[in-house]
Amino acid sequence: MKRTIIQIVCTIISALICLFVLVTVTGIPNDKKNGFNRNWLPMQVRLLRAQPLPFAAERLFGTGDRLYLSEPAHQSVYRLDDHLHIQDTIALHINRQLKPPVTFFAVGNNVYMHEYNSGQLFSPAIGTVKLSQGPFLKSIQLSDSIVVIRGFKEGSFQPVFKRINIRSQEEYTADLLSEKSDAGVSTDGILCSNGDRDRLFYIPYFENGIYCMDSKLQLRYQQRTIDTIFNSGIQVAVRDKGATQKLYAAAPRAKVNKRAFANNQRLFVESDLLADNEKTDTFNLHPVLDTYQIENGSYAGSFYLPLDKRKVLSYYVNGMYLYVLLKDQVVAYELSYAD
Repeated sequence: MKRTIIQIVCTIISALICLFVLVTVTGIPNDKKNGFNRNWLPMQVRLLRAQPLPFAAERLFGTGDRLYLSEPAHQSVYRLDDHLHIQDTIALHINRQLKPPVTFFAVGNNVYMHEYNSGQLFSPAIGTVKLSQGPFLKSIQLSDSIVVIRGFKEGSFQPVFKRINIRSQEEYTADLLSEKSDAGVSTDGILCSNGDRDRLFYIPYFENGIYCMDSKLQLRYQQRTIDTIFNSGIQVAVRDKGATQKLYAAAPRAKVNKRAFANNQRLFVESDLLADNEKTDTFNLHPVLDTYQIENGSYAGSFYLPLDKRKVLSYYVNGMYLYVLLKDQVVAYELSYAD
């Protein structure tokens, strides 16, 4: 018994030492000033409705005023009506358990699901389509025929954007953020589009960047987010496991940008960094959204959402209507600028 207690105590002490070393080396996010301020928008965030959910939803997505929810089993999606009630259930007819990460998109009346590790697309309308011979990192469905993925150059760990026409098999590539053959570990981020889906945005998780492309992957502009973080020194390690080679971050990475979405006027970025002119308690409780002009990426201002940020799972915006999926409900807001 005494020996067991000693082993437990030694384990706890070892864990505390490792935690101390980790904090000493990497620091705690927002434990000191980050070197930037936010300009606060006179934004009115009006609650329209909140609807409790009868199940654990995974993601909120949509097209125009059509709203959908996905569930963790990935066998069905649910369409919501204007009051955020479940209006219809759409069976996906997938005869196996999908492996995350999985993401969903809606175009017109059709729903699409992308499974990153298999490189496949699924849809009740067209069945299964192979997008990539290997896995991909990010994806977005621009239309019933056009998909953009962040995959890899053949036979390498070098990331590349690909625009794929799933009907004609025509493919374009763009070497944006492709300098390092590190499987995209150092440049991992968020891929989203505006409401018309003619502008694509890639926002790295770990640095202050916005990359805007058109629907043919031509770079329109590169802009910085308002923070001062540039993590070009992210180190990547390689681990061999039999015939498989895995790449991973050699040290913890401090996330700068958490989520992003856009309408036809603004890009909204949920930041993980505290500004120097913010109160820590407010920042820790509520999501702060930094907004940027669609046409040039210039900073337009920031505002808080009156939500518990720990419960947020995903966002969907349609014009000035913002929908938020929380762990237990869906919430709808109307955004407007105060006079």
